[in-house]
Parts: sequence; structure tokens; C-alpha cells
Amino acid sequence: MMASKRQARFAAGKIPPETLLRTVYTNLGRRDKRVLVGPGIGRDSAAVKQDGTVLVFTADPITGTPSHIGQHSVEINANDIATTGARPKWYLCTILLPIGTREKALKEIAGEIHDTAKRLGITVVGGHTEATPGINRPIISGFMIGETRGRILSAEDGRPGDRILLTKTAGLEGTAILARDKATLLKKKAVPDKLLKLARSYQEHISVVEEALLTAKLRGVHALHDPTEGGVLNGLWEMAEASNLGIEVWADKIPVAPATQVICLTLGLDPLKLMSSGTLLLAVEGPKRWMVQRALLKFPGRLTEVGKLTRRDKGRVLVKHGKRHVLTAVPQDELYKLTR
Repeated sequence: MMASKRQARFAAGKIPPETLLRTVYTNLGRRDKRVLVGPGIGRDSAAVKQDGTVLVFTADPITGTPSHIGQHSVEINANDIATTGARPKWYLCTILLPIGTREKALKEIAGEIHDTAKRLGITVVGGHTEATPGINRPIISGFMIGETRGRILSAEDGRPGDRILLTKTAGLEGTAILARDKATLLKKKAVPDKLLKLARSYQEHISVVEEALLTAKLRGVHALHDPTEGGVLNGLWEMAEASNLGIEVWADKIPVAPATQVICLTLGLDPLKLMSSGTLLLAVEGPKRWMVQRALLKFPGRLTEVGKLTRRDKGRVLVKHGKRHVLTAVPQDELYKLTR
């Protein structure tokens, strides 16, 4: 008799795509014809038709850092809504606190939620808060609802020949987290305070709401995606997977900020596989990319062409230092390598 197949244990971070396909996406309850976008690889939001409007839903926890989790939660969930072209409107969350947490800590989290939501025009409409056993730091799981009367974009809408544009630089969110949470280690390794301060300021650039809402209205923009866990490379793979297409990525063209470069070199991490909220990926019809560039001139940061979508039979390719490699899903964000 053959031994039963040994099941893998999950590492920190996202569950592997192949596991989701086997165990999660096959268990979706009753079908509803009003669902325009349901769950899938690279789909960060769901869309449901409701009378004359479309409601968009997303849910995301903050688990990679214990600091500024209120701000992170609102912005990361708002990003997912905005990349569909919908305006984020209503926010709820579950806040889990270690037993013994003081009221001051909860007030700080709630204050960040309030300030960030107000800045983005979002209303906090509910949630749940408790002190719970089994955790050693606060965890927040956010839920956002948006609405639109226009078209809904999805990462699955990329087309062969689309150029992939990237805003800002890779690893912004991860850089800010590392500069805060690993400051003592980085100082021991001679990273100067001035650079750490600059890196922490990247925290203020992880929203892509306004640029996503602007570009979603432009003709020739077929898909938007905000890369989070697994960084820019995982976000690019997710775009190709969602659209069932091939992709060619030019790694040497992906911009990395100096502070990100220094911190990643110091810690032995790959900036292209580091949490990258704040970066927006756009799949754009080739001749329209200059129009997108003009539209984004009002926003700070650069816009870089980093690859193109191709037919599925062309494969998924990462071109690095002139050599071609297979582009696959990133199994674990670089941030979690420091928490093993």
C-alpha cells in the first residue's frame, strides 16, 4: 500500500497560488449572476452589480509589521479598490490585540485609521476589536468597499502587446518597514541615521489611489495592479497569470531607490521581491503609453516601462543582465526572511 502524500506546511506570507486553486477557489458557495469579478489569482477585489452602480469589495490584513498598522490597513485596502477604477468609500476592520495591551496602543491605531481615512475621503463604518490569546503583537484585518458607475478594471484584462508601466520605485513599503522595525540591526551594520530617516519617509508614499483612479479612465489602459507581497516581480507574474498571458520583464529597467538599494544590500535581500505598495503597475496599449505618461506628470516620482505582455505560448520571461530566466510566482516576500 502506498504511503499517503506528505502535505507541505505553509511558510509566513501568502498561501501558494497552486494551493489556492486546489483548496480555496473550488469552495465559493452559491453562484450569483450579479458578481462581475470574483476571486482568482491576481484579483485583489471583487465587483458586484447593484442596481445602477457597481460595488467593489476587498479584504487585506497587515501582518508584516507591528507599527503604523492603522495607516497601512486603510491605504493597502484603498489601493486594491482604486486599481479597479472604483472610488474607495467605506472601511471596516477587525483589530486583534495581545492580552495586556494598554489603551494608549489602541488609541494610536484608531487615530491612524481616522487620519488616513479622512485624507482619502473614506468613512469608517464598523468593525470589531478584542484582546485575544495566542498573539504577541497587534494584528489588523481591513475590509474596504468602493463604488463606481464606470467600467471595472481587473488584472485579468491585459492583452498581448500591452506595455507594462511602473510608477515610483520597487520595494517602497518594505523599505519603510525595514527602516523602522530593523533599525537597530541596520545601525549595527553601519547604515547611517540619515538614510534610515529617508527610508522611513517612504511610508508616506504607499497610496496609489489618486493615480489609479486617474489612469483607470484613460483609453488604452487595460489593467492596473498594485504589487504587495512578493514585490514587483510577484505583481508582474500575477498580472500575466490573471490574464492567462505570457510576459517579458526587463529586470534591469525596474527602478530601485538608493535607500532601498542600501538596505537590501545590507540585509541580503532582493528589492524586486520586497513588499511594494506605493508602486502601480499598468498594462497599456503600446501607442497610448505616452498619453499615460503625460497624465501622470502631476504626481511625484517616475514612470518606467519595464516589460510587455505576450501570448501565453511565449512563456513568462525575466531578462536580467542580458540572460533570460523563467519568471515564476515569488514564494515568500523578502521581508519574512528576517522573521524566520
